[in-house]
Amino acid sequence: MKSFITGLIIILSALPAVAETSDDFPTSNRELLELLDTEIARRDDYIGRRNAKVDSVKALIALDSLAVGHYFALGDLMGGLNADSAISVFSRGYDVATAIGDSVSAQRFKILRVTEMGKFGSAPDAIRDIGQIGRHGIYPENNALYFEVCRDLYYMLAEVFEHTGLHDNYMTPGLGFAYKLQTQLPSESYEARFNQSLISYARGNDAMFLATLHDIASDVPTSHDRYSMYMTSLGGRYLIIGRNDDAIRYLALAAIDDLRDGDRQGTALIRLGSALHGEGDIARAHNYLSVSLEEALAGGAKTNCLMISEALMPVAQKLHDSQRHTFFMLVGLIVSLLAGVMLLFRLYQVKKNRTRELEATRQQLADANLTKEAYISEFMNLSSSYMESLEDFNRVSKRKITAGQTDDLLEMIKSGKIMEDQRKKFDDIFDDAFLGIYPTFIDDVNRLLLPDKQIVTSAPNVLTTELRVLAFSRLGIDDSAQVARFLGVTLNTIYTYRNKLRNKAIARETFDADVMKIGAID
Repeated sequence: MKSFITGLIIILSALPAVAETSDDFPTSNRELLELLDTEIARRDDYIGRRNAKVDSVKALIALDSLAVGHYFALGDLMGGLNADSAISVFSRGYDVATAIGDSVSAQRFKILRVTEMGKFGSAPDAIRDIGQIGRHGIYPENNALYFEVCRDLYYMLAEVFEHTGLHDNYMTPGLGFAYKLQTQLPSESYEARFNQSLISYARGNDAMFLATLHDIASDVPTSHDRYSMYMTSLGGRYLIIGRNDDAIRYLALAAIDDLRDGDRQGTALIRLGSALHGEGDIARAHNYLSVSLEEALAGGAKTNCLMISEALMPVAQKLHDSQRHTFFMLVGLIVSLLAGVMLLFRLYQVKKNRTRELEATRQQLADANLTKEAYISEFMNLSSSYMESLEDFNRVSKRKITAGQTDDLLEMIKSGKIMEDQRKKFDDIFDDAFLGIYPTFIDDVNRLLLPDKQIVTSAPNVLTTELRVLAFSRLGIDDSAQVARFLGVTLNTIYTYRNKLRNKAIARETFDADVMKIGAID
């Protein structure tokens, strides 16, 4: 006994500080689940701490292989890590106890092994072994443990077959063992109160079952080694009767305790996944059940695997449906975004084109202003030239009349040379000014005429009389008599030119209107 206590002190002193065991948990389920998420992320650390304890106990066994207490400690640690390994440890403990003649401990090892066999999924073998132990007689020191293991085994099987005709076949003997266990427990202990709640449950008194569990949950400390079991039972019952908020809280508390203890075989996280599924928190439910499955497989808890598979199927289906719905929503969003981008791009192109058009129009207006200024300048030049010519004519006339050379003056006027020079000067200035305003006028007119009726000019910047007639029309001067005076031709000639041009046109009916469109700003 002394060596066992010494070993235990060595183990505890060698281990790092365990996670906080304060009862001060968050009051809201949301915060509690967030804490649970954090603890799940740390589960490898907690498993590592439990494995460190295992290694320490194994080191003690290596020093004293006949110390029965070490095997109890190792089996208890392995029970939360791997059921198959725990069975092996308890079997070795049984052999050691038998070898040293400790029949009480040997029987205790066999009873404890039954618990792990139930977790491992070997229920028929567990029932067989528990029956054999009972038939050979139970040592008084092992009565409470034996009755508890039997109760838990049959209650577990009753839960597995809850909706079948086999339920009562397991619940009835389970209730019998619960009655026997009650006689072995201190009346005010947590174990006695919990066992009484299970008796109420088996007898169908659900109200008393819940009331007793609530009474336990209200004052049991998190440091109690069965804290998780009490909270799992209370939360599990709330889950069955549809009180999901209460179920989530107590199951989350139990799951946190399991994680911090490095226990891979608890069922709280599994039941919590089912509760969250009922609340519509599919992503978290799927995560919890997936973690539970990983831990159950690593811990060899085949019974838990069956429970997980039953809970996981509808959750996985809903998650698949949700992901599929999200996928289609994402596709729709992408299509909408692409359509929006295309629309924006189109609007950008339209705006860009419009800006380019406005810029072109602005440039045309600027050019038109420059042309207007040039045209005014040409007009001023023409007016100045006429004034200068008139002044010259006046001087010549005055000189001729003073000198009595009226016949020379009359002859000069009759020759028409003065008018011819002035008209030539007018034509040159008019052509320059007009083509400055409408530089493509000749080509634009030819595009309105038939291919074989094109007008050919003597020089690029010189208009023919026909083109000058059209030029006056483009400037809005429609008075044929006025045009005739400007060009120095008869009125009939103007009519003739206009008719000839219409006859040459591709679209005779719209020819005049088409000419007016030349050089127009849209």
